[in-house]
Amino acid sequence: MAANEINFTQQRIGSLTSPEEGRTDYYDTGCPKLTCRVSTTGNKSFVVLKKNEVGKVQRITLGRFPDITVSQARKLTIDTLSDIASGIDPIKEKRKQKYLAITLKELLNIYLEDKSDLREASITDYTKKINQGFSGWLDKPINKITRDMVKAKRNSFTGGRDNKMRVLRLLMTYAHKTLKVIDENPVDILTEGKLWAKSTRRARMIPSDSLKDWYQAVLDLDNEKAKVYLLLLIHTGLRDQDVRYLTWKDINFKSDSFIARDTKNHTDFTAYIAPQIKPYLRNLQTVTGKNKFVFPGETKDGVMGIPRKPITQVCKQSGVEFSSHDLKRTFLTIGEATMIPFSLLKALANHKTNNDVTGGYINPETKTLKSATFKIAEYIQQHTTTEDQNIVNLKIGAK
Repeated sequence: MAANEINFTQQRIGSLTSPEEGRTDYYDTGCPKLTCRVSTTGNKSFVVLKKNEVGKVQRITLGRFPDITVSQARKLTIDTLSDIASGIDPIKEKRKQKYLAITLKELLNIYLEDKSDLREASITDYTKKINQGFSGWLDKPINKITRDMVKAKRNSFTGGRDNKMRVLRLLMTYAHKTLKVIDENPVDILTEGKLWAKSTRRARMIPSDSLKDWYQAVLDLDNEKAKVYLLLLIHTGLRDQDVRYLTWKDINFKSDSFIARDTKNHTDFTAYIAPQIKPYLRNLQTVTGKNKFVFPGETKDGVMGIPRKPITQVCKQSGVEFSSHDLKRTFLTIGEATMIPFSLLKALANHKTNNDVTGGYINPETKTLKSATFKIAEYIQQHTTTEDQNIVNLKIGAK
């Protein structure tokens, strides 16, 4: 019998001494696969050792001595080995039991902690929708949320119901697929019952005959960050967060390009700086260049929030109602007006093309993308300047 093989009894386990360093395993001759691990701190844990189907040894902790006795540890070992033989993974089952009674509020916190790369805007959005839409469910165990409850809750909403339900679906999918603590996602009833509202794509954009008034109102802004933010959106077709999170290190004035990091497609994307807006970006560098971000601000991430007051000011002065995303739509519409091919427009807007059979074979070169960007900028310039102007005069703000 090896030195570490002993017949487990209460007295023997109680008398095991702690190693000076590391951990020592003792093996029960009275119950194969049962081990007692003793640490330097004096903790003694009963563990089952079992190879899985790929030959890797699994350690399944049963509990600590003397919280459980030798007799209980042997019984738990037999039960655990029986579960494994029946195809039950005790480690996954233990994790399931750990999270079995978590509440919706706890699930949200676990999800946000696990998804540590989420931007602050997404965290705020998810938290707001769960708190607003499911305030009465926050302390409810998620395994008590049923399909009928989900259906009734959706029907009780008067506005923005699908947006709230999509966040709930996201969390419950995480609980079902990742944590594996619920057997099904109750929100699936909305898909199976075809209860999701049919999405209607917005068509709002800045029409060409209003472009001059809008553009001049942007140039009249005293807020330099907001001005450059709006100019970049309409000249690149990028999403709001892709622009607001730009860093100065990712801007290359020599190549007239910049890199938007971790975009919605979970990729980095290279966009191009048209000569019409390059002076404005250069000027902003004198204002925020010492900061990491091009658009620094007071948010948790250190970037500015959506500049709503300047946007409202532009709307009022120009008479054009718009949102940040409307500028993406405007960019693409102008691209179509200048006869830029659809596949190239998708590439410029950082839209996925791998689901498009033909698009999957097209990989626009840098020169082509840059030329297309500049072509759109020329169109904007033509519609925002008078006959005796080559370009709208640069107005330098102080903020």
